[in-house]
Amino acid sequence: MANDAIFKLLERNEDIFKDREILLTGDLLDNALLTFIKYAKKAVVVTDNYVTFKAMAAMVGKSASDECEQCIEYKHLKLIFGTDEYAKMQFDSVDTLVVVLSKNKNQTVRILNSYKEKLKAGSFIYTAGSNDGGAKSADTLLKVAGPVRKVDLARKCTLFKAIYENDFSTYKKPENINVEVGSFEAQLKQDPNVFSTEKLDNGTALLLESMVDVIPQGNALDLACGCGVVGIFLSKLGFKNVTSTDVSACALSLTKENAKLNNIDDLYTVPSDMLSNLKEYSLIAVNPPFHIGLDTSTAPTISMILDAPKHLKEGGAMYLVANAHLGYEKIINDAFGNVQIMKRTPSFIVYKALKNTQ
Repeated sequence: MANDAIFKLLERNEDIFKDREILLTGDLLDNALLTFIKYAKKAVVVTDNYVTFKAMAAMVGKSASDECEQCIEYKHLKLIFGTDEYAKMQFDSVDTLVVVLSKNKNQTVRILNSYKEKLKAGSFIYTAGSNDGGAKSADTLLKVAGPVRKVDLARKCTLFKAIYENDFSTYKKPENINVEVGSFEAQLKQDPNVFSTEKLDNGTALLLESMVDVIPQGNALDLACGCGVVGIFLSKLGFKNVTSTDVSACALSLTKENAKLNNIDDLYTVPSDMLSNLKEYSLIAVNPPFHIGLDTSTAPTISMILDAPKHLKEGGAMYLVANAHLGYEKIINDAFGNVQIMKRTPSFIVYKALKNTQ
């Protein structure tokens, strides 16, 4: 599990949950983290990850829907998949905030600033994470709230505790960015919880460049949509039925905001783990992530590539951009047998794979 070392650290310190009103959030990538809420007086667990949410829901005998934001209640637990804004509407105050850290410092700052309004005076704030992800210096983020001390250090992970005594405002929302690719122009809101926050990443820009001459026919899928720019591009290209999917609630929310900002009103969003539970499409466009927390893995993308032909209509195409060093070419060829390299730079390759019509 991606959070296994952090789980072991918190297991050593399970007393921090006992008889407390807990809010557990952050980079929750291991559903086993839910086990700690059994010690709490009440618990709110907020995750941005749909896979984690589904697994946690199953642990309490519940099922996740295909809603982009949702809340499941079970005994003393509220389990939430959604943005901070949505989550805060689902519960009252708590006396303990536990944040599982990601490698994105700005994401942690955003979480602390967002949920401080739900903390009672004298509440405890804990940060738990791996040292190579910034956990060793997380006290610098907490000291604005009040006194900080190191609680534990184990398995290359660190647990800090702060007492909430002072109000603070340390989060600066990213500014909007402007994107131009050929005749395509868009303004985009950004979020530190979503890939690429200061500019359109080079891989996605190359993906868009490779699709400027696509004839819009049938329906299209923006897979792993991030900020939604690919779906917006496809809609402006002329596709009348565009679906944008992501595992991240923040990405789906941001995609909706950016569609509205760019006067797109027919883009459909749905949470999904890659192609799981999705339909067939005439075109799939994807810039697949290969980071899982602090780790990197090509396994989800490889699985998606092998699954993709089943989600394409006859004669349909998948456009995939990937880091050149990841070596997906053989896998795509094996899955499709009809592959063209549309764009290539020293860093990225855009593949066009056609579904065999035989």
